Amino acid sequence: MIDIVVPKGLWDTEKTPDGIVANWFYADGGDVPEGATVAELMVEKSTFDIAAPGAGRLHIVVAKDGVVRPGTVIGRIDAV
Repeated sequence: MIDIVVPKGLWDTEKTPDGIVANWFYADGGDVPEGATVAELMVEKSTFDIAAPGAGRLHIVVAKDGVVRPGTVIGRIDAV
């Protein structure tokens, strides 16, 4: 399994500690190619795309509208 992690340094966590998962672009259990944008995070009025670190079957850990911080595992990819 490959973890999909919210990268550190995307936003100023001292000002705004939390973000939310604004959207998933693939369904839970769907196949994703490496490098594809799988999720979008929103922090205040900014959005950040999260790319798949590998190819395989997506398992969503944090649902849409879930609160996240840098380092949070939001999903996993089961390499097939």
